[in-house]
Amino acid sequence: MASLPADEDYARSVLAIFGLKNVRPRESLAVSDVKAAFLVQNMGRPADFEAALQHAASEGWLTRSLDWIRLTTLGAEEMQTVSWPLRGADPLSSGPRILRH
Repeated sequence: MASLPADEDYARSVLAIFGLKNVRPRESLAVSDVKAAFLVQNMGRPADFEAALQHAASEGWLTRSLDWIRLTTLGAEEMQTVSWPLRGADPLSSGPRILRH
């Protein structure tokens, strides 16, 4: 399936969530926490979230394994180019599970 221009915007929104949580390369967040933040912050619909993950994975920004999403080095570099529409907000205020390796 082809990627739509909006998919890149949705993928960048997911990177913004990682940035707000100060996630570093090779660290992971739970899929459920990232999806909840994406939906609560009105970044898109559930289908948009899935498209975002697919686009981010195709760009090499994120990898998904089971119930975790891992930020790659390339994703961390790309994250620096993302505008932060949610600055000051804590989209994962319920206390996300960060897996550090």
